[in-house]
Amino acid sequence: MEHEEVHIREEKYLITEGNKKWAFGLMIIGLILAAIGYFTYHPHIEGLSEHDLHHLSLKRLLSNILVNGYFFFIISVCAAVFIAISQIANAGWYVAIRRIPEAMSEYTVPGGIIVIVLTLFGLSTLYHWAHEGIMTKGSANYDALLAGKSWYLNKPFYFIRMVLFIGFWIFCAFMIRKYSRNEDEVGGLVNFKKTYALSAAFVVIFAFTFSMYSWDQIMSIDAHWYSTIFSVYNFATGWVSALTIIYLFTWYLRGKGYLNIVTDEHQHDLGKFMFAFSVFWTYMWVAQFLLIWYANIPEEVAYYKERLFGSYQFYFYFVVLVNFCIPFFLFMSRDNKRNRKVGFFVGAAMLVGHWLDVYLMVIPGTMNLATDPTDAHPAGIIKVASQGFGLMEIGFVCLFAGLFIWVTLKALTKANLYPTKHPYIKESALHDVGI
Repeated sequence: MEHEEVHIREEKYLITEGNKKWAFGLMIIGLILAAIGYFTYHPHIEGLSEHDLHHLSLKRLLSNILVNGYFFFIISVCAAVFIAISQIANAGWYVAIRRIPEAMSEYTVPGGIIVIVLTLFGLSTLYHWAHEGIMTKGSANYDALLAGKSWYLNKPFYFIRMVLFIGFWIFCAFMIRKYSRNEDEVGGLVNFKKTYALSAAFVVIFAFTFSMYSWDQIMSIDAHWYSTIFSVYNFATGWVSALTIIYLFTWYLRGKGYLNIVTDEHQHDLGKFMFAFSVFWTYMWVAQFLLIWYANIPEEVAYYKERLFGSYQFYFYFVVLVNFCIPFFLFMSRDNKRNRKVGFFVGAAMLVGHWLDVYLMVIPGTMNLATDPTDAHPAGIIKVASQGFGLMEIGFVCLFAGLFIWVTLKALTKANLYPTKHPYIKESALHDVGI
């Protein structure tokens, strides 16, 4: 197939006043809504003391921070993983849009700090296993099953893992960006080879560390429960969400006249990734659900019983509808992957769906009121029905989304919008899916 001559020239992204208004507007509105939601949250639950109600309000606040902190952080990390996997696969097609996931990976710094700070101050509030006396034999709160996991679920080891994992991911994302920007200055293959070596190590270590990270941050909320594919399921959530944001940012930049070498061919391939991994996510969802439900082991089924038959039932089915049905039926068409309006609709729907997926992993577990020795209730967990969506939930989504958008846009200004001296840049500019 013949191609027109391609001109590889430098492009610099400039943040507009509109960008600032959107990003900071979302953050300010989000902060206001979250504050109003917190101070106006007065649950009316019979039999609970004022101390319990105040504790429940704090749990809802910290739970929302955990949902959004985890969701946006794993997206930024998966953006770095996308570059690393493409690098070791010697992929050429993605090079023209590489600076987008590079920019997204810069959020790992504020995102990682948020997660670590939340861990420091919210661990005992959010995680039942971290409560006083849970693993102390003879305590009113003693839990024999959790005590058997104390070699892994203990605060010092937990903090060490968080700092090491997050610190390593931030370092790798930083070095990938550094080598890429150095390449713009000196050309050649030196930085390409350095990125290749780093990416190979990063991907292998990430596979192990992310598994433990997802166990620590999310699965240990319901510490009596476990799933052997939980880490893969969580990776699928972060991975497909990262691909979706790359796809949407590519459309946005092209619409503003940037990325002159990016065509509908690149957009098509990103759309195919979204389509394929939405099916992969669904496969993980079904595999985890059906195997646990069919086995009917009490400590495993409890996780789904609460979500499937309780006040979260609507969200449970809505997640599958949005995360599978919408991308499957709309992105099955070749033309729809190349259609801006359809692409934005599918992308927005998927981000909402996967955020809600993380919400369902966190909230039903954290919003149960675990008692401690200072309470009048016997040791155990008081089930609290869903309080639904309110200003606090909407506010925190806006706050974190605004921060993520601002960090990404700011990062885009720090280098050319595509790596002009990358050895595969012309191959990417001439990319053709062949159909």
